[in-house]
Amino acid sequence: MYPYGLIGNCETAALVSTSGAIDWFCYPRFDSPSIFAAILDRQRGGSFRVSPLNPVPAGEQAYIRDTNLLTTTFHRAEGTLVVTDFMPCFNEGERFLSLKRICRGVEARGGPVEVECMLDPAPAYGRARTSFAEREGIVIASGGSQEVILSSTVPMQGTVEEVDGRPRFVYRFTLEPGRQEWFTLGFGERYFALGRKFPSSSDATQLAARTREFWERWLDQCLYTGPFQDAVRRSALVIKLLTYAPTGALCAAPTTSIPEDPGGDRNWDYRYCWLRDASYGIAALFRAGFSQEAADFINWIRDRAYDHDFAMQIVYRVDGDPHLPEQYLEHLAGFDGARPVRIGNRAAGQRQLDVFGAVIDCMAVYQRKGGFISTKLWHVIERFADGIWELSREPDNGIWEFQGERKHHTHSKLWCWVALDRAITLAKGTGNTGHLPQWEKAASDLRAEIEARAWNPRIGAFSQAYDDDCLDAAVLQMPVLGFLPATDPRMRATIETLSQRLLNGPYVRRYDCRDDQGYLSAAFLLCSFWYVDGLIGMDRLDAAERQLAQLIDLSSPLGLLAEGNDPVSGSPLGNFPQAYSHLGVIDSAVRLERARTAQQPQPADFHSEERQQVAG
Repeated sequence: MYPYGLIGNCETAALVSTSGAIDWFCYPRFDSPSIFAAILDRQRGGSFRVSPLNPVPAGEQAYIRDTNLLTTTFHRAEGTLVVTDFMPCFNEGERFLSLKRICRGVEARGGPVEVECMLDPAPAYGRARTSFAEREGIVIASGGSQEVILSSTVPMQGTVEEVDGRPRFVYRFTLEPGRQEWFTLGFGERYFALGRKFPSSSDATQLAARTREFWERWLDQCLYTGPFQDAVRRSALVIKLLTYAPTGALCAAPTTSIPEDPGGDRNWDYRYCWLRDASYGIAALFRAGFSQEAADFINWIRDRAYDHDFAMQIVYRVDGDPHLPEQYLEHLAGFDGARPVRIGNRAAGQRQLDVFGAVIDCMAVYQRKGGFISTKLWHVIERFADGIWELSREPDNGIWEFQGERKHHTHSKLWCWVALDRAITLAKGTGNTGHLPQWEKAASDLRAEIEARAWNPRIGAFSQAYDDDCLDAAVLQMPVLGFLPATDPRMRATIETLSQRLLNGPYVRRYDCRDDQGYLSAAFLLCSFWYVDGLIGMDRLDAAERQLAQLIDLSSPLGLLAEGNDPVSGSPLGNFPQAYSHLGVIDSAVRLERARTAQQPQPADFHSEERQQVAG
């Protein structure tokens, strides 16, 4: 597994390695330029390490239970060093506050430990040179438009060293047992450092306590109490950590260019908010008992719709900016040498028809759980639903963002039907029935078209696109979306065919055809969870539970999942951690527990499914 833990403050995030180094960090937002990017280039990327001097072997990482506070423990002959990392965030009255700093505590146990702090910034993705300045024990590192300020509860008397043509600050000291000291890395708050002293040890300890309390109280909302409770709760914490609190957007992953198919060209930047991914993730949180995130996200969607006159694109920056020009960072070596390194994402210009269904589906879940559909929000739903039939006449790039010829993808048509079906339900629930006749006719016509053109008797399955022979795991969503029950003979045949051609142990590949970049061998974890859902729908609950347990076992020791895995070696692939994978954990575990509790298959009918409560 990737040797990293994730910390964050619901505005940005950092990856902390088992060596005690922060090897990835962008600020002030998830999608801002990096200042530490050693995951993409060990020499040029930059990092911030706090560890024993010569930290061999690697430390053991663990989260403080039910929180996003991370500990890395180094066992040495002379003593043990525990590094505690977090980014402060907490509630103050009715307000959520996130502080622009990384706090790193060090504590020695059993004997004195020589500690090394090494600050090696590489601003602007390593394109700007760093300059250091020291003022009253505070170290200021600047480059380009970025600046970080390092302080400590111990007087720092370090040196600036030149390594490979780049400067870095190094400080070493001996930490006596029983003491805890803190390093604080501030970013974007220079006034704070220069106007007064940084927090004392007691201040940092208090921030840790408040942040810990925030995460524990937030997680108390979780309603799931089934056998996969630890995995569900960790997945919820990951998804929450990837939300951007100022707007309610959810980024797909905090990283860029970790390859999903080694040796290929599939290195993408996932630090943005895809409407589909975010709708899935927020709906999963809502089903597990978390409500505020849904309200925040739906308000963000509403505002994007009005800002852009309802001409929505499929992906935005987390602050709502629609501009995501793709660039190549040729100066970076890439993750384990994998190139290209990309920032931005060209998918922003693609046509993907499923996103409107995902958004309206999320709103329908929100409404059924007691959320209020305002007049302004209803206008968004109405405008989207009115345009779905015409949109569904067009081919698109599909959920997998094919860059070649557009097709009439089955998954996209399915979600167009979902958009109409959920709009009909919302109309009946809110009394806004003026457009019902046209929506009901469009939904009926679209259903008939999908059943006629997507079912392929030659392959014995619903195909990836109309009138083709490619098999695609995305059609596994038909039962849980209420289009067809998993017990329908065509659906059973599809699941059986998929198990023969796309399944390898717990791994499910996306599709079996050649795309515009060749054949894709990697398994996509969300597809694997969709397969679990299919087993649940067929009342094969024991098989579903075994499959789900195997997928959860693919997690890192911290419970984190990547985008996919190599079906042969089991190695993680793709950006990390991935919201898609973690929402799959939540949804499959909740569906399985509902089916177990009811002693019957998970209902395929959408409306009856959603009337059930989360077990426990």
